[in-house]
Amino acid sequence: MMNIEKAFEKSLIELESKGFDGIREPERVLATIWSVEAEVNNGGFDQLFYNTAGDIAFYAAKALGSIGAHTMAGIAQKALDLFGEGGPPIDRDERVKVLESISVKHEEYLNKLDYEFTEYPDNIQELLLAYVQSNF
Repeated sequence: MMNIEKAFEKSLIELESKGFDGIREPERVLATIWSVEAEVNNGGFDQLFYNTAGDIAFYAAKALGSIGAHTMAGIAQKALDLFGEGGPPIDRDERVKVLESISVKHEEYLNKLDYEFTEYPDNIQELLLAYVQSNF
């Protein structure tokens, strides 16, 4: 049985070599969660959307919901909703342009979402372990 770290590593390698559309759903879920967690914990949703990890940020709420982290999925969805109905553009240059206007208008709200997310209202380690045991 694969542990969480090895499953994350496998998922990120698959993502890099095959692209988001070329990998299995469990790899999409883990690669997205890893990217979202790393970026939001380091510099908030602002950083997530600004960096290349933002290319898959559109999938954040779905990925978190897939493992049962429904509160964190809701927080991520609120951040995604700031981009409007289509969510954040996959193209980084387009996304950064939109992000710059969002960041100015919604700085306090984004900071609130960062705080809520990094408080870990869901037991993500337990949920990830169960997800990895079922899918890897």
